Amino acid sequence: MPVMEAYVATERAARYVEQLSSHFAHEPGGMRLLAQQPGELLIDLGPATWRIVAEPDRLVLRVEAADAARLDEVSAHVAERIEQIGRRDDLRVRWERVDGMSK
Repeated sequence: MPVMEAYVATERAARYVEQLSSHFAHEPGGMRLLAQQPGELLIDLGPATWRIVAEPDRLVLRVEAADAARLDEVSAHVAERIEQIGRRDDLRVRWERVDGMSK
């Protein structure tokens, strides 16, 4: 399964995860929160899943999709959303392709 990961530097990672948790609880655009634990979310984006993990100094983002074309589309949407909510902190998402092995 095609996978992309990004590491976004921020000292407020836990706050962003909390904010996104509230947002996805309302299932915007059909996106559903599949799992939640402290500092971590798993979101169903339809053609892909998105895992968000808060670490002390960064957000770890991981998007997995059934096919590479959808992965590019979904990861662009995820990056746009993270950069929008993190505009005050000037968050920037830079994706890297990784192998399909589960972590």
